[in-house]
Amino acid sequence: MDVFYCLIHTPEVITPELCVLPGVTEVEAVRGVTKVARDWPRLERIDLYRGNHEVRSFAPSDFAPSGALGPLAA
Repeated sequence: MDVFYCLIHTPEVITPELCVLPGVTEVEAVRGVTKVARDWPRLERIDLYRGNHEVRSFAPSDFAPSGALGPLAA
């Protein structure tokens, strides 16, 4: 069985941090990536892998809360 893990890239270090993620499905792994991203305020990107295959790269903007709607026009 393949394991989900992510590589966390920050501007401070050359070598990314490795984090093994809980979960069996890609949806669960993405939830894990979201939780990991909260702990890295100076994040450049997170690369999600399943086994030896890259699933997706996430930029900090992928984790930003969506902006609230402005005032509605009458």
